[in-house]
Amino acid sequence: MKVSERGLAFIAAHEGFASRAYLDPAGVVTIGYGFTMRSRIFASWWLSRYGSALKVGDVLSRADANKLLLTMLDEEYAPLAAKALTHLTQTEFDACVSVVYNLGARALRWKWADALRKGDRAKAADLLARTGVTAVGRVLKGLERRRSDEAKLLASGDYGSPPVASTGDEVSANPAVREAQAVLTKLGYTPGPADGLAGQRTKAAVRAFQRDNPPLLVDGQIGPATLSLLSRLSAKRGTEHAGAGLGLAGAGGASLAGFHWQTALLAGFCLLLLVLVTGVIWRFRGRISAFATSVWRRSGAARWSGRASTASS
Repeated sequence: MKVSERGLAFIAAHEGFASRAYLDPAGVVTIGYGFTMRSRIFASWWLSRYGSALKVGDVLSRADANKLLLTMLDEEYAPLAAKALTHLTQTEFDACVSVVYNLGARALRWKWADALRKGDRAKAADLLARTGVTAVGRVLKGLERRRSDEAKLLASGDYGSPPVASTGDEVSANPAVREAQAVLTKLGYTPGPADGLAGQRTKAAVRAFQRDNPPLLVDGQIGPATLSLLSRLSAKRGTEHAGAGLGLAGAGGASLAGFHWQTALLAGFCLLLLVLVTGVIWRFRGRISAFATSVWRRSGAARWSGRASTASS
C-alpha cells in the first residue's frame, strides 16, 4: 500500500519546505520536507552526493526534495505502517504514515496504534490527538495542530487544508502566522496584531528577524526554519523569565532576579568551611593554646641558647 496524492500533499503541507538546513525545535539539523540524517534513505543520498553529514546552512533544491519525499515515503515510512497496521482504508493509512514520518516507528507501539489494531478508530483518533505533541520537554503548538489534523483524517477521512507556512497575503487566519506574530512581538519586533494574517507589517518584521538570525533566508516568509527558531527562542525566553520569577525579595523589597546561583553556592561553601574551621579551633582551643605556648617557649629557649653561645665565643 502506498500513500495517496492527497496524503502526500497533507504530509508536505505539515512539514513545510526549507531549502536551507536549520535546527528544528529539538535541535536536530533539518532540511527539505523535514529531512534529517536519521532517515536511512536521505542520509544515504546526502552522503553519496556531498560526502559529509548535513549541517546548518546546507542547501537543497525543491526538485530534489520532491523526489526524495516520494522515495522516502514509498520505501521507508509507508512499509513500516503497512506492516504494523493492517486492513486500513486509504485515508487511515495516509494518516498513519504521516504520524510515522513525523514521530518515527516508535509511534506504532503507542496506545493510539493499539486501539486502531483492535478496530476502535474513534478511540485511536482521540488518543492520537493527545500524543507526541512535545519536544525537549515542552508542548509545541505546531505538533498539536498536526496531531489534531491527523486524528481528524484518521477518524473521518478529512484531509482539510493544513496551513503551515506563510506564502503570501492570507485571506483567512493562519495559526502558524499567529504564533509567529506573538513570538516576534515578545522578541521586540513589530508584526502588528497577532491576527494570523501575513500582511506587510508581519512580512517586514519577519524579514528583520531573518536578517538578525543568519543563516535564515531573508524572504519574509514564515517557513519551517523561521518557525523553528522562533519556537526555540520563545522557549528560551520563557525559561529565563521563569528563572527570574523565582527571585526572592529582601527586607527592602529588592528583587533577586538575575542572581548568580553558582556564585551563591561558592560563597555558601566558603562560609560553611569558615564555620567548620572556627568550630574546630574553639573545640580544641585548650590544646592549641598549650601547643602554641610550648612552641613559643622552645623557640625562645633556642634563641637564648644561641645568644649565650655567641657571647661565650
